[in-house]
Amino acid sequence: MRTIANLAFLSGWLVPQLAWGSIEPRPTLEDKCRCQDPLTGSGCYEPVCPAGYYKCCATCTEAPCYGQTKMYLSWRGLPECIECNPGDFCTGCDTFTGCPDSNQPSRAGPRIAPAKSMSMGDCESCPVGLEASFDRGACMMKYTDVCNVDVVSRCIRSCKAEDASKGKDLTPCERMKCTMYCAKQWSPQCLNAVSQYCLFSTTLASSMQGGIEAEEGQGAIVGCDVDCSGATSHVASMGVLAVVLAALLSGSLPWDQSAP
Repeated sequence: MRTIANLAFLSGWLVPQLAWGSIEPRPTLEDKCRCQDPLTGSGCYEPVCPAGYYKCCATCTEAPCYGQTKMYLSWRGLPECIECNPGDFCTGCDTFTGCPDSNQPSRAGPRIAPAKSMSMGDCESCPVGLEASFDRGACMMKYTDVCNVDVVSRCIRSCKAEDASKGKDLTPCERMKCTMYCAKQWSPQCLNAVSQYCLFSTTLASSMQGGIEAEEGQGAIVGCDVDCSGATSHVASMGVLAVVLAALLSGSLPWDQSAP
Protein backbone atom coordinates (compact mmCIF):
# COMPACT_ATOMS: atom_id res chain seq x y z
CA MET A 1 0.00 0.00 0.00
CA ARG A 2 1.41 3.37 -0.93
CA THR A 3 1.91 5.91 1.82
CA ILE A 4 2.53 9.64 1.82
CA ALA A 5 6.22 10.23 2.48
CA ASN A 6 8.01 13.26 3.79
CA LEU A 7 7.87 16.40 1.68
CA ALA A 8 10.82 16.61 -0.67
CA PHE A 9 12.41 19.97 -1.27
CA LEU A 10 12.45 20.60 -5.02
CA SER A 11 13.79 23.86 -6.48
CA GLY A 12 12.51 25.85 -3.53
CA TRP A 13 9.07 24.20 -3.45
CA LEU A 14 7.69 21.56 -1.12
CA VAL A 15 6.48 18.67 -3.25
CA PRO A 16 4.51 15.72 -1.79
CA GLN A 17 5.92 12.35 -2.79
CA LEU A 18 4.27 8.93 -2.86
CA ALA A 19 6.17 5.88 -1.62
CA TRP A 20 5.21 2.23 -2.02
CA GLY A 21 6.48 1.28 1.42
CA SER A 22 9.55 1.26 3.62
CA ILE A 23 12.74 -0.76 3.25
CA GLU A 24 14.44 -2.80 5.94
CA PRO A 25 16.19 -0.90 8.78
CA ARG A 26 19.77 0.22 8.28
CA PRO A 27 22.26 -2.37 9.61
CA THR A 28 23.85 -1.29 12.89
CA LEU A 29 27.27 -2.84 12.20
CA GLU A 30 27.89 -1.50 8.72
CA ASP A 31 31.21 -0.28 7.34
CA LYS A 32 30.37 3.33 6.51
CA CYS A 33 33.32 3.67 4.16
CA ARG A 34 32.79 0.64 1.94
CA CYS A 35 31.19 2.68 -0.86
CA GLN A 36 32.74 5.31 -3.09
CA ASP A 37 30.85 8.44 -4.05
CA PRO A 38 28.89 7.47 -7.21
CA LEU A 39 29.43 10.96 -8.65
CA THR A 40 33.16 11.33 -8.07
CA GLY A 41 34.21 7.67 -7.84
CA SER A 42 36.30 8.38 -4.75
CA GLY A 43 36.00 9.16 -1.05
CA CYS A 44 33.62 7.66 1.48
CA TYR A 45 29.93 7.53 0.69
CA GLU A 46 27.14 6.56 3.04
CA PRO A 47 24.33 4.89 1.04
CA VAL A 48 20.67 5.53 1.75
CA CYS A 49 19.30 2.31 0.19
CA PRO A 50 20.11 -1.32 1.10
CA ALA A 51 21.55 -3.99 -1.16
CA GLY A 52 19.02 -5.08 -3.76
CA TYR A 53 17.94 -1.46 -4.36
CA TYR A 54 19.41 1.56 -6.09
CA LYS A 55 18.78 5.25 -5.49
CA CYS A 56 16.90 7.67 -7.73
CA CYS A 57 17.46 11.38 -7.19
CA ALA A 58 14.21 12.13 -5.36
CA THR A 59 14.76 15.90 -5.67
CA CYS A 60 15.58 15.96 -9.38
CA THR A 61 12.77 15.90 -11.94
CA GLU A 62 15.47 15.48 -14.59
CA ALA A 63 16.29 11.99 -13.29
CA PRO A 64 14.86 9.39 -15.72
CA CYS A 65 13.47 7.29 -12.85
CA TYR A 66 11.61 10.21 -11.20
CA GLY A 67 7.90 9.43 -11.07
CA GLN A 68 8.27 6.52 -13.51
CA THR A 69 8.49 3.53 -11.18
CA LYS A 70 7.85 2.32 -7.65
CA MET A 71 10.05 4.06 -5.13
CA TYR A 72 10.42 3.06 -1.48
CA LEU A 73 11.31 5.21 1.51
CA SER A 74 15.07 5.41 1.98
CA TRP A 75 16.89 5.48 5.31
CA ARG A 76 16.62 9.27 5.22
CA GLY A 77 12.83 9.16 4.79
CA LEU A 78 12.53 10.06 1.08
CA PRO A 79 10.90 7.97 -1.68
CA GLU A 80 14.06 7.29 -3.67
CA CYS A 81 14.93 3.58 -3.40
CA ILE A 82 14.06 1.42 -6.42
CA GLU A 83 14.20 -2.38 -6.60
CA CYS A 84 17.17 -3.58 -8.62
CA ASN A 85 15.95 -4.55 -12.09
CA PRO A 86 16.23 -8.06 -13.55
CA GLY A 87 19.59 -8.56 -15.18
CA ASP A 88 21.30 -6.11 -12.80
CA PHE A 89 22.73 -6.37 -9.30
CA CYS A 90 22.82 -3.71 -6.57
CA THR A 91 25.50 -4.16 -3.93
CA GLY A 92 24.18 -1.57 -1.49
CA CYS A 93 26.06 1.52 -2.69
CA ASP A 94 22.98 3.19 -4.24
CA THR A 95 24.00 2.18 -7.78
CA PHE A 96 23.27 -0.75 -10.07
CA THR A 97 25.52 -2.81 -12.33
CA GLY A 98 24.48 -4.92 -15.28
CA CYS A 99 25.39 -8.60 -15.19
CA PRO A 100 28.41 -9.14 -17.45
CA ASP A 101 27.88 -11.24 -20.55
CA SER A 102 28.92 -14.86 -20.42
CA ASN A 103 31.84 -15.93 -22.61
CA GLN A 104 31.53 -19.63 -21.88
CA PRO A 105 31.69 -21.79 -25.01
CA SER A 106 28.18 -22.52 -26.35
CA ARG A 107 26.70 -20.40 -23.53
CA ALA A 108 27.91 -16.98 -24.62
CA GLY A 109 25.57 -14.01 -24.31
CA PRO A 110 23.75 -11.94 -21.68
CA ARG A 111 23.38 -13.42 -18.21
CA ILE A 112 20.13 -13.33 -16.22
CA ALA A 113 19.43 -12.29 -12.65
CA PRO A 114 16.19 -11.94 -10.68
CA ALA A 115 14.92 -8.58 -9.46
CA LYS A 116 16.55 -7.29 -6.24
CA SER A 117 19.80 -9.17 -6.90
CA MET A 118 22.62 -8.11 -4.57
CA SER A 119 25.84 -9.39 -6.12
CA MET A 120 27.41 -10.68 -9.31
CA GLY A 121 26.98 -14.15 -7.83
CA ASP A 122 23.26 -13.80 -8.60
CA CYS A 123 24.02 -13.59 -12.35
CA GLU A 124 23.58 -16.86 -14.24
CA SER A 125 24.38 -18.03 -17.75
CA CYS A 126 21.55 -19.61 -19.71
CA PRO A 127 21.79 -23.32 -20.62
CA VAL A 128 22.74 -24.39 -24.12
CA GLY A 129 19.90 -23.67 -26.54
CA LEU A 130 18.36 -20.94 -24.39
CA GLU A 131 19.13 -17.23 -24.04
CA ALA A 132 18.25 -14.33 -21.75
CA SER A 133 14.73 -12.95 -22.07
CA PHE A 134 14.05 -9.37 -23.15
CA ASP A 135 14.28 -8.10 -19.56
CA ARG A 136 17.16 -10.49 -18.66
CA GLY A 137 15.09 -11.94 -15.83
CA ALA A 138 14.76 -15.50 -17.17
CA CYS A 139 16.02 -17.86 -19.84
CA MET A 140 13.84 -18.55 -22.85
CA MET A 141 13.96 -20.34 -26.17
CA LYS A 142 16.20 -18.72 -28.79
CA TYR A 143 14.62 -15.65 -30.35
CA THR A 144 17.31 -13.04 -31.05
CA ASP A 145 17.84 -14.34 -34.58
CA VAL A 146 14.30 -13.30 -35.55
CA CYS A 147 13.48 -10.45 -33.13
CA ASN A 148 15.06 -7.02 -32.90
CA VAL A 149 15.81 -6.99 -29.16
CA ASP A 150 16.17 -3.20 -28.87
CA VAL A 151 12.88 -2.39 -30.61
CA VAL A 152 10.80 -5.12 -28.95
CA SER A 153 12.27 -4.31 -25.52
CA ARG A 154 11.45 -0.64 -25.97
CA CYS A 155 7.90 -1.57 -26.92
CA ILE A 156 7.58 -3.73 -23.79
CA ARG A 157 8.80 -0.90 -21.58
CA SER A 158 6.03 1.30 -23.00
CA CYS A 159 3.21 -0.98 -21.85
CA LYS A 160 0.95 0.06 -18.99
CA ALA A 161 -0.99 -2.06 -16.51
CA GLU A 162 -4.71 -2.67 -17.01
CA ASP A 163 -5.21 -0.89 -13.68
CA ALA A 164 -4.30 2.69 -14.63
CA SER A 165 -3.29 3.50 -11.04
CA LYS A 166 -0.36 1.06 -11.33
CA GLY A 167 1.20 2.81 -14.31
CA LYS A 168 3.90 0.60 -15.80
CA ASP A 169 3.94 -1.81 -12.85
CA LEU A 170 2.69 -4.84 -14.79
CA THR A 171 1.75 -8.20 -13.34
CA PRO A 172 3.64 -11.21 -14.76
CA CYS A 173 0.55 -12.06 -16.82
CA GLU A 174 0.24 -8.52 -18.17
CA ARG A 175 3.95 -8.53 -19.02
CA MET A 176 3.55 -11.72 -21.03
CA LYS A 177 0.58 -10.21 -22.89
CA CYS A 178 2.67 -7.15 -23.64
CA THR A 179 5.61 -9.28 -24.79
CA MET A 180 3.40 -11.22 -27.18
CA TYR A 181 1.90 -8.00 -28.49
CA CYS A 182 5.28 -6.40 -29.12
CA ALA A 183 6.75 -9.55 -30.70
CA LYS A 184 3.82 -9.64 -33.13
CA GLN A 185 4.42 -6.04 -34.14
CA TRP A 186 7.95 -6.93 -35.18
CA SER A 187 7.37 -10.04 -37.31
CA PRO A 188 5.50 -13.37 -37.53
CA GLN A 189 8.83 -15.14 -36.99
CA CYS A 190 9.45 -13.19 -33.78
CA LEU A 191 5.91 -13.93 -32.62
CA ASN A 192 6.40 -17.65 -33.23
CA ALA A 193 9.65 -17.71 -31.26
CA VAL A 194 8.16 -15.86 -28.29
CA SER A 195 5.03 -18.05 -28.41
CA GLN A 196 7.12 -21.03 -27.35
CA TYR A 197 8.18 -19.21 -24.19
CA CYS A 198 4.60 -18.10 -23.59
CA LEU A 199 3.35 -21.69 -23.76
CA PHE A 200 6.19 -22.84 -21.51
CA SER A 201 5.31 -20.22 -18.89
CA THR A 202 1.55 -20.86 -18.93
CA THR A 203 1.54 -24.66 -19.11
CA LEU A 204 1.95 -26.58 -15.88
CA ALA A 205 4.07 -29.71 -16.24
CA SER A 206 2.25 -32.92 -15.36
CA SER A 207 2.82 -36.67 -15.38
CA MET A 208 6.54 -36.28 -14.63
CA GLN A 209 8.01 -39.70 -13.88
CA GLY A 210 11.03 -40.98 -12.01
CA GLY A 211 11.27 -38.01 -9.67
CA ILE A 212 11.98 -35.64 -12.57
CA GLU A 213 11.02 -32.07 -11.71
CA ALA A 214 9.64 -29.47 -14.08
CA GLU A 215 12.10 -26.94 -15.46
CA GLU A 216 12.45 -23.67 -13.59
CA GLY A 217 9.84 -21.19 -14.76
CA GLN A 218 7.57 -23.79 -16.34
CA GLY A 219 3.98 -22.94 -15.49
CA ALA A 220 5.08 -19.79 -13.65
CA ILE A 221 1.99 -17.91 -14.83
CA VAL A 222 -0.40 -20.82 -15.27
CA GLY A 223 -3.96 -19.49 -15.41
CA CYS A 224 -2.95 -16.33 -17.27
CA ASP A 225 -5.44 -15.59 -20.05
CA VAL A 226 -2.77 -14.54 -22.55
CA ASP A 227 -3.22 -15.76 -26.13
CA CYS A 228 0.08 -17.53 -26.79
CA SER A 229 -0.78 -17.94 -30.46
CA GLY A 230 -0.96 -14.17 -30.90
CA ALA A 231 -4.06 -14.60 -33.03
CA THR A 232 -5.70 -11.48 -31.60
CA SER A 233 -4.30 -8.09 -30.71
CA HIS A 234 -5.42 -4.52 -30.12
CA VAL A 235 -3.33 -3.35 -33.07
CA ALA A 236 -2.19 -5.47 -35.97
CA SER A 237 -1.16 -3.37 -38.90
CA MET A 238 1.92 -2.66 -40.95
CA GLY A 239 1.44 0.97 -40.03
CA VAL A 240 2.38 0.24 -36.42
CA LEU A 241 5.46 -1.66 -37.54
CA ALA A 242 6.49 1.34 -39.64
CA VAL A 243 6.16 3.56 -36.59
CA VAL A 244 8.34 1.18 -34.55
CA LEU A 245 11.01 1.19 -37.24
CA ALA A 246 10.95 4.97 -37.38
CA ALA A 247 11.22 5.12 -33.60
CA LEU A 248 14.32 2.93 -33.70
CA LEU A 249 16.00 5.46 -35.94
CA SER A 250 14.88 8.46 -33.92
CA GLY A 251 15.69 6.86 -30.57
CA SER A 252 12.24 7.03 -28.97
CA LEU A 253 8.79 5.52 -29.26
CA PRO A 254 6.02 8.06 -29.94
CA TRP A 255 3.23 6.14 -28.24
CA ASP A 256 2.54 4.72 -24.80
CA GLN A 257 0.23 1.77 -25.27
CA SER A 258 -1.60 -0.32 -22.71
CA ALA A 259 -0.87 -4.00 -22.28
CA PRO A 260 -3.20 -6.03 -24.49
